[in-house]
Amino acid sequence: MWETIEAPADAAPPDPLSVRAQFIPAQRFFPEHSHQWHQMVYAISGALTVISEGGSIVISPEQAVWLPTGLRHGSGANR
Repeated sequence: MWETIEAPADAAPPDPLSVRAQFIPAQRFFPEHSHQWHQMVYAISGALTVISEGGSIVISPEQAVWLPTGLRHGSGANR
């Protein structure tokens, strides 16, 4: 059984940290590309497909995918 834990009260967020949210219409995608930074891809609602050289995965709002610096990937909205 999972138990809830709290982050330490004095834990500061990483610096620098950038957050971006973007609506992706159904059946639209970002073509293959890479970044000079790590990226966490997540879905606020619906489902996203993330494709990389390691394969593909479909994620729902309860999930996220970590993409390390330089990894070529593409992503898109399923519906």
